[in-house]
Amino acid sequence: MNNNEKLLIKKLKLIPHPEGGLYSESFRDKKGSVSLIYYLLRKGETSHWHKLKKNEILHFYDGDPIEIFLSKDKIKINKVILGASSKFNYHYIVSANTWFGMKSKGLWSLIGCVVAPAFEFSDLVIDNTNWKL
Repeated sequence: MNNNEKLLIKKLKLIPHPEGGLYSESFRDKKGSVSLIYYLLRKGETSHWHKLKKNEILHFYDGDPIEIFLSKDKIKINKVILGASSKFNYHYIVSANTWFGMKSKGLWSLIGCVVAPAFEFSDLVIDNTNWKL
């Protein structure tokens, strides 16, 4: 783990996420209308295939580009890359009930994830069938 990763983990108070990677919730509206997390994936880690019952907006913050793999049917897989370069997307909206997983293209990637109405773990479905990224 390099110094940037260590500093981010400490500064953002990141903890393990059930889908893989590290996260911390940085904002939740008192009415439950929106939530925002920081999400960090390091080299060798993946965000397991999962889906939400709500739309999720992913936006790139720092580090290396991150690959997002998406599928509606678990057969056809599309890929989007978020990153700081104009050749990548800066944000992407994952539609509700779309399977997706992620991995960093380098040492680490830091993104933000916004869910509205606010994220609840009861909205999260993780696929545990070894469906590889």
